[in-house]
Amino acid sequence: AGRHGGSVRFGAAPCAARRLAAPWAMGKKADPKSAEPPPPEDPIEDEEPVEDLSADISEGDFVFQDGSTYTGEFLKIGDEVVMHGTGKLLSGPESFSGIFEKGAYKSGEFRSCNGEVYKGTFRDNLFHGVGEYSWLDGRVYRGMWQFGHMHGPGTFSNFVVGAEMFTGFSVDGDFDSSAALQQKAKETYLAQYASACTASASAALRELHEKTGGARAPRKFLVPSAVEEDGEPPQVAVDRALVIASLSGPFPEASAARKDAMVALAAGVAEGTERPLTVTVYEERGLPGQRLDGKRLLLPQLQYAGQAVEFSLHPDAAASAEPGALVALVLVNVSDQYSLEKARWKIAHVEAVPPPATD
Repeated sequence: AGRHGGSVRFGAAPCAARRLAAPWAMGKKADPKSAEPPPPEDPIEDEEPVEDLSADISEGDFVFQDGSTYTGEFLKIGDEVVMHGTGKLLSGPESFSGIFEKGAYKSGEFRSCNGEVYKGTFRDNLFHGVGEYSWLDGRVYRGMWQFGHMHGPGTFSNFVVGAEMFTGFSVDGDFDSSAALQQKAKETYLAQYASACTASASAALRELHEKTGGARAPRKFLVPSAVEEDGEPPQVAVDRALVIASLSGPFPEASAARKDAMVALAAGVAEGTERPLTVTVYEERGLPGQRLDGKRLLLPQLQYAGQAVEFSLHPDAAASAEPGALVALVLVNVSDQYSLEKARWKIAHVEAVPPPATD
Protein backbone atom coordinates (compact mmCIF):
# COMPACT_ATOMS: atom_id res chain seq x y z
CA ALA A 1 0.00 0.00 0.00
CA GLY A 2 2.90 2.37 0.74
CA ARG A 3 4.14 2.88 -2.79
CA HIS A 4 0.75 3.30 -4.42
CA GLY A 5 -1.56 4.51 -1.68
CA GLY A 6 0.78 6.75 0.26
CA SER A 7 0.36 4.82 3.52
CA VAL A 8 2.12 2.06 5.37
CA ARG A 9 1.88 0.16 8.64
CA PHE A 10 5.06 -1.08 10.27
CA GLY A 11 4.84 -3.46 13.22
CA ALA A 12 7.29 -4.17 15.99
CA ALA A 13 10.72 -5.35 14.94
CA PRO A 14 11.40 -9.10 15.13
CA CYS A 15 14.58 -8.71 17.14
CA ALA A 16 15.38 -11.43 19.66
CA ALA A 17 17.33 -10.91 22.86
CA ARG A 18 20.21 -13.32 23.35
CA ARG A 19 22.59 -13.86 26.25
CA LEU A 20 25.60 -16.14 26.11
CA ALA A 21 25.38 -18.72 28.88
CA ALA A 22 28.76 -19.91 30.04
CA PRO A 23 27.99 -23.68 29.86
CA TRP A 24 27.11 -23.31 26.16
CA ALA A 25 30.05 -21.12 25.17
CA MET A 26 33.02 -22.41 23.24
CA GLY A 27 35.74 -19.79 23.23
CA LYS A 28 38.24 -19.81 20.39
CA LYS A 29 40.19 -16.60 21.01
CA ALA A 30 40.82 -15.15 24.45
CA ASP A 31 39.62 -16.21 27.87
CA PRO A 32 38.06 -13.54 30.10
CA LYS A 33 40.72 -11.48 31.82
CA SER A 34 41.33 -12.60 35.35
CA ALA A 35 42.65 -9.26 36.60
CA GLU A 36 40.30 -7.32 38.84
CA PRO A 37 39.21 -3.93 37.49
CA PRO A 38 40.65 -0.90 39.23
CA PRO A 39 38.45 0.54 42.01
CA PRO A 40 36.19 3.34 40.80
CA GLU A 41 37.05 6.91 41.72
CA ASP A 42 34.84 8.71 44.18
CA PRO A 43 32.01 10.34 42.21
CA ILE A 44 32.07 14.11 42.01
CA GLU A 45 29.14 15.84 43.65
CA ASP A 46 26.09 16.11 41.40
CA GLU A 47 27.68 14.00 38.64
CA GLU A 48 26.37 10.58 37.65
CA PRO A 49 29.06 7.91 38.08
CA VAL A 50 30.31 6.32 34.87
CA GLU A 51 30.50 2.54 34.74
CA ASP A 52 33.82 1.65 33.09
CA LEU A 53 33.80 -1.97 31.93
CA SER A 54 36.63 -1.70 29.42
CA ALA A 55 39.06 -3.60 31.67
CA ASP A 56 36.76 -6.63 31.68
CA ILE A 57 36.14 -6.91 27.93
CA SER A 58 37.57 -9.88 26.04
CA GLU A 59 37.06 -11.32 22.57
CA GLY A 60 35.88 -14.73 21.47
CA ASP A 61 33.81 -16.96 19.19
CA PHE A 62 30.77 -18.71 20.63
CA VAL A 63 28.16 -21.26 19.52
CA PHE A 64 24.68 -21.45 21.07
CA GLN A 65 22.58 -24.54 21.62
CA ASP A 66 20.21 -23.42 18.83
CA GLY A 67 23.10 -23.14 16.36
CA SER A 68 23.43 -19.35 16.50
CA THR A 69 26.98 -18.02 16.48
CA TYR A 70 28.60 -14.92 17.91
CA THR A 71 31.98 -13.41 17.17
CA GLY A 72 33.19 -10.37 19.04
CA GLU A 73 33.66 -8.72 22.41
CA PHE A 74 32.07 -9.97 25.63
CA LEU A 75 31.96 -9.58 29.39
CA LYS A 76 32.20 -12.21 32.08
CA ILE A 77 29.61 -11.44 34.76
CA GLY A 78 29.69 -14.07 37.45
CA ASP A 79 29.27 -17.44 35.71
CA GLU A 80 27.71 -15.83 32.65
CA VAL A 81 29.32 -14.56 29.48
CA VAL A 82 27.48 -11.59 28.00
CA MET A 83 27.85 -9.98 24.57
CA HIS A 84 29.19 -6.46 25.16
CA GLY A 85 31.04 -4.26 22.71
CA THR A 86 31.53 -4.77 18.98
CA GLY A 87 30.42 -8.09 17.53
CA LYS A 88 28.33 -10.06 15.04
CA LEU A 89 25.48 -12.44 15.85
CA LEU A 90 24.19 -14.92 13.24
CA SER A 91 20.90 -16.67 13.91
CA GLY A 92 19.70 -18.65 10.91
CA PRO A 93 18.85 -16.15 8.14
CA GLU A 94 18.93 -13.22 10.58
CA SER A 95 22.01 -11.29 11.64
CA PHE A 96 23.08 -8.31 13.71
CA SER A 97 26.42 -6.58 13.37
CA GLY A 98 27.32 -3.65 15.57
CA ILE A 99 27.55 -2.70 19.22
CA PHE A 100 26.06 -4.75 22.05
CA GLU A 101 25.44 -3.51 25.57
CA LYS A 102 25.19 -6.16 28.27
CA GLY A 103 23.66 -8.69 25.91
CA ALA A 104 21.32 -6.36 24.01
CA TYR A 105 21.59 -4.59 20.68
CA LYS A 106 22.66 -0.95 21.08
CA SER A 107 23.44 0.28 17.57
CA GLY A 108 24.28 -1.34 14.27
CA GLU A 109 22.78 -3.23 11.32
CA PHE A 110 20.01 -5.84 11.63
CA ARG A 111 19.16 -8.05 8.65
CA SER A 112 15.82 -9.81 8.91
CA CYS A 113 14.97 -13.28 7.62
CA ASN A 114 13.39 -11.80 4.47
CA GLY A 115 16.46 -9.70 3.62
CA GLU A 116 15.15 -6.31 4.74
CA VAL A 117 17.66 -4.16 6.64
CA TYR A 118 17.56 -1.75 9.57
CA LYS A 119 20.54 0.46 10.43
CA GLY A 120 20.35 2.53 13.59
CA THR A 121 19.90 2.48 17.35
CA PHE A 122 17.97 0.06 19.54
CA ARG A 123 16.32 -0.17 22.93
CA ASP A 124 15.28 -3.46 24.52
CA ASN A 125 16.31 -5.10 21.22
CA LEU A 126 13.71 -3.06 19.32
CA PHE A 127 14.29 -0.34 16.72
CA HIS A 128 14.37 2.82 18.82
CA GLY A 129 15.83 6.28 18.25
CA VAL A 130 17.19 7.25 14.85
CA GLY A 131 17.35 4.58 12.16
CA GLU A 132 16.90 3.63 8.51
CA TYR A 133 14.78 0.72 7.30
CA SER A 134 15.02 -0.58 3.73
CA TRP A 135 12.30 -2.75 2.17
CA LEU A 136 13.03 -5.18 -0.65
CA ASP A 137 10.70 -3.27 -2.98
CA GLY A 138 12.89 -0.14 -2.80
CA ARG A 139 11.09 1.81 -0.09
CA VAL A 140 13.29 3.42 2.56
CA TYR A 141 12.36 5.19 5.78
CA ARG A 142 14.92 7.35 7.64
CA GLY A 143 13.85 8.91 10.88
CA MET A 144 12.61 8.35 14.42
CA TRP A 145 11.55 5.02 15.88
CA GLN A 146 9.92 4.13 19.17
CA PHE A 147 9.91 0.57 20.52
CA GLY A 148 9.89 -1.07 17.09
CA HIS A 149 7.57 1.38 15.32
CA MET A 150 8.16 4.36 13.04
CA HIS A 151 7.20 7.23 15.33
CA GLY A 152 7.98 10.88 14.75
CA PRO A 153 9.61 12.90 11.96
CA GLY A 154 11.25 11.11 9.08
CA THR A 155 11.92 10.95 5.36
CA PHE A 156 10.14 8.42 3.16
CA SER A 157 11.63 7.36 -0.17
CA ASN A 158 9.54 5.69 -2.89
CA PHE A 159 6.41 5.63 -0.74
CA VAL A 160 4.27 8.07 -2.70
CA VAL A 161 3.41 8.06 -6.40
CA GLY A 162 5.03 11.07 -8.10
CA ALA A 163 7.23 11.93 -5.12
CA GLU A 164 10.59 10.24 -4.78
CA MET A 165 11.15 11.81 -1.35
CA PHE A 166 8.55 12.77 1.22
CA THR A 167 9.23 14.29 4.65
CA GLY A 168 6.56 13.91 7.28
CA PHE A 169 5.41 12.26 10.50
CA SER A 170 4.37 8.76 11.48
CA VAL A 171 2.67 7.72 14.72
CA ASP A 172 2.91 4.27 16.30
CA GLY A 173 3.92 2.70 13.00
CA ASP A 174 1.24 4.37 10.87
CA PHE A 175 2.17 6.66 7.98
CA ASP A 176 -0.10 8.33 5.44
CA SER A 177 0.98 11.05 3.01
CA SER A 178 -2.41 12.76 2.65
CA ALA A 179 -2.36 16.37 3.86
CA ALA A 180 -5.13 15.94 6.42
CA LEU A 181 -3.68 12.79 8.00
CA GLN A 182 -0.16 14.23 7.97
CA GLN A 183 -1.37 17.28 9.88
CA LYS A 184 -3.11 15.01 12.38
CA ALA A 185 0.00 12.83 12.76
CA LYS A 186 2.19 15.88 13.32
CA GLU A 187 -0.16 17.32 15.94
CA THR A 188 -0.40 13.98 17.73
CA TYR A 189 3.36 13.46 17.84
CA LEU A 190 4.18 17.04 18.85
CA ALA A 191 1.60 16.98 21.65
CA GLN A 192 3.05 13.77 23.10
CA TYR A 193 6.64 14.84 22.59
CA ALA A 194 6.26 18.38 23.94
CA SER A 195 4.40 17.14 27.01
CA ALA A 196 7.14 14.64 27.84
CA CYS A 197 9.97 17.15 27.26
CA THR A 198 8.21 19.85 29.27
CA ALA A 199 7.71 17.51 32.22
CA SER A 200 11.34 16.33 32.17
CA ALA A 201 12.87 19.79 31.74
CA SER A 202 10.53 21.32 34.36
CA ALA A 203 11.60 18.67 36.86
CA ALA A 204 15.21 19.55 36.05
CA LEU A 205 14.52 23.26 36.59
CA ARG A 206 12.94 22.56 39.99
CA GLU A 207 15.93 20.41 40.96
CA LEU A 208 18.28 23.10 39.69
CA HIS A 209 16.69 25.66 42.00
CA GLU A 210 16.46 23.34 45.00
CA LYS A 211 20.09 22.21 44.80
CA THR A 212 21.68 25.53 43.90
CA GLY A 213 23.70 26.75 46.84
CA GLY A 214 24.49 30.44 47.09
CA ALA A 215 26.33 31.63 44.00
CA ARG A 216 26.91 28.30 42.27
CA ALA A 217 24.56 26.04 40.32
CA PRO A 218 24.97 22.27 40.72
CA ARG A 219 27.73 20.77 38.58
CA LYS A 220 25.35 18.36 36.80
CA PHE A 221 23.57 21.29 35.11
CA LEU A 222 26.74 23.09 34.02
CA VAL A 223 28.94 22.56 30.99
CA PRO A 224 32.33 21.23 32.18
CA SER A 225 35.10 23.80 32.20
CA ALA A 226 38.41 23.50 30.37
CA VAL A 227 40.35 20.26 30.80
CA GLU A 228 42.84 20.43 33.66
CA GLU A 229 46.44 19.42 33.04
CA ASP A 230 46.45 16.79 35.78
CA GLY A 231 43.48 14.98 34.26
CA GLU A 232 39.88 14.64 35.33
CA PRO A 233 37.42 11.99 36.53
CA PRO A 234 35.91 9.86 33.73
CA GLN A 235 32.39 11.13 34.34
CA VAL A 236 33.52 14.70 33.62
CA ALA A 237 35.18 13.62 30.37
CA VAL A 238 31.98 11.78 29.32
CA ASP A 239 29.92 14.84 30.17
CA ARG A 240 32.15 17.11 28.09
CA ALA A 241 32.06 14.76 25.11
CA LEU A 242 28.25 14.70 25.18
CA VAL A 243 28.09 18.50 25.28
CA ILE A 244 30.55 18.90 22.40
CA ALA A 245 28.42 16.58 20.26
CA SER A 246 25.18 18.47 20.82
CA LEU A 247 25.85 22.09 21.77
CA SER A 248 28.38 24.85 21.09
CA GLY A 249 29.29 27.83 23.28
CA PRO A 250 29.50 30.32 24.74
CA PHE A 251 28.11 28.84 27.94
CA PRO A 252 26.79 30.66 31.03
CA GLU A 253 29.02 30.85 34.08
CA ALA A 254 28.03 28.96 37.21
CA SER A 255 27.24 32.26 38.90
CA ALA A 256 24.68 33.14 36.21
CA ALA A 257 22.16 30.76 37.80
CA ARG A 258 22.31 31.86 41.42
CA LYS A 259 19.60 30.60 43.75
CA ASP A 260 18.22 34.08 44.45
CA ALA A 261 18.15 34.85 40.72
CA MET A 262 16.02 31.79 39.98
CA VAL A 263 13.27 32.37 42.53
CA ALA A 264 10.74 33.68 40.00
CA LEU A 265 11.54 30.98 37.42
CA ALA A 266 11.23 28.23 40.02
CA ALA A 267 7.88 29.65 41.16
CA GLY A 268 6.66 29.45 37.58
CA VAL A 269 6.97 25.65 37.48
CA ALA A 270 5.55 25.08 40.96
CA GLU A 271 2.32 23.10 41.16
CA GLY A 272 -0.75 25.35 41.15
CA THR A 273 1.19 28.52 40.32
CA GLU A 274 -0.87 31.53 39.28
CA ARG A 275 1.85 32.70 36.88
CA PRO A 276 3.10 29.65 34.99
CA LEU A 277 6.16 30.01 32.82
CA THR A 278 5.97 30.09 29.06
CA VAL A 279 7.59 26.83 27.98
CA THR A 280 8.78 26.38 24.40
CA VAL A 281 9.99 23.01 23.14
CA TYR A 282 12.04 23.85 20.05
CA GLU A 283 10.71 22.13 16.91
CA GLU A 284 13.47 23.40 14.63
CA ARG A 285 16.75 25.23 15.02
CA GLY A 286 16.82 28.97 14.41
CA LEU A 287 13.10 29.75 14.32
CA PRO A 288 12.07 33.39 14.95
CA GLY A 289 11.53 34.24 18.59
CA GLN A 290 13.91 31.63 20.02
CA ARG A 291 16.22 33.03 22.68
CA LEU A 292 18.96 30.47 22.00
CA ASP A 293 20.93 30.95 18.79
CA GLY A 294 19.96 28.03 16.57
CA LYS A 295 23.52 27.73 15.27
CA ARG A 296 24.57 26.53 18.71
CA LEU A 297 22.32 23.47 18.49
CA LEU A 298 24.29 20.78 16.68
CA LEU A 299 21.58 18.11 16.54
CA PRO A 300 18.13 18.15 14.92
CA GLN A 301 15.24 18.86 17.25
CA LEU A 302 12.32 16.52 18.06
CA GLN A 303 14.69 13.59 18.61
CA TYR A 304 15.17 13.81 22.41
CA ALA A 305 18.98 13.87 22.15
CA GLY A 306 20.03 17.51 21.75
CA GLN A 307 16.55 18.86 22.47
CA ALA A 308 16.25 22.48 23.67
CA VAL A 309 13.51 23.68 26.04
CA GLU A 310 13.06 27.37 26.77
CA PHE A 311 11.50 28.78 29.95
CA SER A 312 10.50 32.43 30.25
CA LEU A 313 8.61 34.40 32.88
CA HIS A 314 4.98 35.35 32.53
CA PRO A 315 4.94 38.97 31.24
CA ASP A 316 3.45 40.27 34.51
CA ALA A 317 6.14 38.50 36.53
CA ALA A 318 8.90 39.73 34.22
CA ALA A 319 7.68 43.33 34.54
CA SER A 320 8.00 43.23 38.34
CA ALA A 321 11.25 41.21 38.52
CA GLU A 322 14.16 42.72 40.40
CA PRO A 323 17.47 43.54 38.66
CA GLY A 324 19.57 40.40 38.36
CA ALA A 325 16.58 38.05 38.39
CA LEU A 326 16.43 35.51 35.58
CA VAL A 327 13.59 36.08 33.16
CA ALA A 328 14.52 33.28 30.75
CA LEU A 329 16.56 30.09 30.76
CA VAL A 330 17.18 27.46 28.08
CA LEU A 331 18.03 23.87 28.96
CA VAL A 332 19.44 21.41 26.40
CA ASN A 333 19.40 17.65 26.81
CA VAL A 334 22.94 16.56 25.93
CA SER A 335 22.31 12.85 26.53
CA ASP A 336 22.95 10.56 23.56
CA GLN A 337 20.01 8.36 24.57
CA TYR A 338 16.78 8.65 22.57
CA SER A 339 14.73 8.67 25.75
CA LEU A 340 14.08 11.13 28.55
CA GLU A 341 14.67 8.57 31.27
CA LYS A 342 18.39 9.33 31.06
CA ALA A 343 18.13 13.00 30.12
CA ARG A 344 21.12 15.22 30.98
CA TRP A 345 19.84 18.80 30.98
CA LYS A 346 22.47 21.54 30.76
CA ILE A 347 22.09 25.30 31.12
CA ALA A 348 22.69 26.65 27.62
CA HIS A 349 21.42 30.22 27.90
CA VAL A 350 20.16 32.64 30.56
CA GLU A 351 18.69 36.15 30.46
CA ALA A 352 18.46 38.40 33.50
CA VAL A 353 16.91 41.75 34.30
CA PRO A 354 19.69 44.31 33.71
CA PRO A 355 20.80 46.60 36.52
CA PRO A 356 19.31 50.10 36.55
CA ALA A 357 21.01 52.63 34.29
CA THR A 358 23.34 55.07 35.94
CA ASP A 359 24.11 58.57 34.88
